[in-house]
Amino acid sequence: MSPFRLGLLGARRRLRRSLAAALALAVCATVALAAATVVRGADRAAEAALAAGTGLRQIDLEARDDDPEVRRLTPDALDAVRALPGVRAVEPVLQASFDSGADESLPPFLLYATAARGSLPPPLVRQSRPAVFPLRGNEVVLPATGDGHDLTPLLGRTVTVAHTRRTGENRGTAVPARIRVVGLYDPSWQVDGPGAAYADAPLVAAWAADRDGVSTERFLATRGWDGATVVVDRPGSVAPVLRRLQAEGHYAYAVADRLRELPPLLELFRWGSLVMLALLGVTAVTTGLGMGGALLRERVHEIGLLRAVGYRRRRVAGVFAVELGVTGLLAGVAGALLGTAAGALAVGRLAGFEVFAGRLPEHGTVLPGLGTVLLTLLLPAAAVLLGAARPLLRAARLDPVRALRDR
Repeated sequence: MSPFRLGLLGARRRLRRSLAAALALAVCATVALAAATVVRGADRAAEAALAAGTGLRQIDLEARDDDPEVRRLTPDALDAVRALPGVRAVEPVLQASFDSGADESLPPFLLYATAARGSLPPPLVRQSRPAVFPLRGNEVVLPATGDGHDLTPLLGRTVTVAHTRRTGENRGTAVPARIRVVGLYDPSWQVDGPGAAYADAPLVAAWAADRDGVSTERFLATRGWDGATVVVDRPGSVAPVLRRLQAEGHYAYAVADRLRELPPLLELFRWGSLVMLALLGVTAVTTGLGMGGALLRERVHEIGLLRAVGYRRRRVAGVFAVELGVTGLLAGVAGALLGTAAGALAVGRLAGFEVFAGRLPEHGTVLPGLGTVLLTLLLPAAAVLLGAARPLLRAARLDPVRALRDR
């Protein structure tokens, strides 16, 4: 009988006794692979977002009021950025809050007027005209729901809302403003935060200036925009333009790098997967060491018989390596199957939570990478054999005569 077949028979006899160890290994493998699948889903969502727009050609600038060394994003500063080689467009970013005001026919809501950017338009679900962007004058695009209220009846209407004008220290008054709703977008798209309503940049700047109680010109010249998106002519221009902006005192970063960064909650999944893989390896090595030790204690006579019928040391070691390795392999197979299913289910469920909005794909099935599956599949068997290596070598070197006498 071949050593491989003999090892399989031994593994079959050992299966009940090693079921608890195999189950522990399978659980570790399942959790590790499921967490890795969630991270893979986040990576896929980021790459899809980059591929769908100009993310590979974008650089974001941020105003840092608490850091005097960071340049303010005034109109003059943005004009200087526009003049840099390789820059195609500079789109300012600013937000100003407004609410439903005194009009009781409107659903109560508090939204944030946000300067619309041509390079990053929100995903429209309904619109009142074929081409919504660019917005003009008092036109706005609202989320389909705001503060839990359905805003779809406002599409195509001109309504009166209110924003705040500062009148003194910690004092302000509500100022009515007429806006025309020309589009509605999917509220799960929260690139600019929850409750964003997109409007023309001059309108947002005027409302933000009222909030500070100054003219628009003074507001932009002193405080400046909250941020800006710089669109370069090609992806290869991002690195040199980014270095130039940082050298000139701007707080700048590549959008592609930021999109590929995982938020803290998803980063926990990445670390959790690595921790569980490490725990899987340690548990498998310990399991192999224990199983190998039990082999030496309980099956010395069988080892002697194998040597007596002509099995060389290498074949003896091979028989028991197959027997022990099958336990780890079965645990790996179970972990790979269960982890793949659990990971795909977890991505689908987590994508529905607001905290993961836009960070996980909402459609399609996410499966782990082939390399991750193979690692989860083979690591338990390899680690078990590593832990059992020393006992297996000792078993193979046993003197057959002495082994037969030892009962």
